Amino acid sequence: MEERDLNQILAGKHRRRHELARLPIEKKLLAVVRLQELAAPILRQRGKTVRCWSAGHFPMVEELP
Repeated sequence: MEERDLNQILAGKHRRRHELARLPIEKKLLAVVRLQELAAPILRQRGKTVRCWSAGHFPMVEELP
C-alpha cells in the first residue's frame, strides 16, 4: 500500500470520527441500539445471554430510516 493511499484512509477515518462526534445524542443512542441488534445473534450463538436496548427506551428518540 502506498503512503498516499494510507494517508487518504487515515484522513477519511479522522473526518468520519469528527462527523460522528457532532451527531445529536439521540442519533448516537440509535446507533448503539443498532450495533447491539447486529451483535446479538453472534453472541447468542456463542451461548451468551443478550438483552438489547430498544429505541422505545428513549422517548426523545425518533426512529431513523
